[in-house]
Amino acid sequence: VTWQPAFRLVDTSTVTPDPEIAALVKAYEDKLDQELNVVIGRSETPLDSRRATVRGTEAAIGNLIADAIRASVSADIAITNGGGIRADREYAAGSEITRKDVFSELPFGNKTTKLELTGAQIRAALENGFSQIEATAGRFPQISGMTVKVDANKPAGSRVLSVAVGGMPLDDAKTYAVATNDFMTAGGDGYTVFRDGRTVISGADGKLMASDVIDFIAAAGTVSPKVEGRIVIDR
Repeated sequence: VTWQPAFRLVDTSTVTPDPEIAALVKAYEDKLDQELNVVIGRSETPLDSRRATVRGTEAAIGNLIADAIRASVSADIAITNGGGIRADREYAAGSEITRKDVFSELPFGNKTTKLELTGAQIRAALENGFSQIEATAGRFPQISGMTVKVDANKPAGSRVLSVAVGGMPLDDAKTYAVATNDFMTAGGDGYTVFRDGRTVISGADGKLMASDVIDFIAAAGTVSPKVEGRIVIDR
């Protein structure tokens, strides 16, 4: 059997919408707006989800998301990829946060997962996370429950100078509970070391990250995430 695909491009900007279908689409959009344009809380501090921020430095919104998934699965630490934070916008201090805002920031439907990893594996994961700082790659980690010092001038793979978990130096031989997302658990964004960890909560069993963040904000009512020195980078 020989099969040859053929494609025809249709410029939809020149197409007049069918009135019946347009009305049906509008009805679904209105229903979605009712569900999503719901205020879940307020941020007392400014938030910045612009690409260069979440992929190149500790970000207040990254801290918020990492704190939320860490709390949702009662993990020691959390690591999530900055590239998964996507709305590319700024929120002024005092902004109301809606469900739509959270789903705009986390649009991929990723699930919160929980792994058991050794300190050595966590260190390797962080080296991967900081390996492409110059390219503002999506693997840049946003973290919770730990602090990291990094020298971006060193070669990739040897940039992590120190890591502390709960105020104590990371123990390479100790096992830690790590909250992350199903994309990274499968080795996405170069986090292949996560495949070697013990899965406690898989993507099949985990909740939507966005739902965990919504629940976290709603439970608090008012949040005040800020850049607090979780990630210190010598450039």
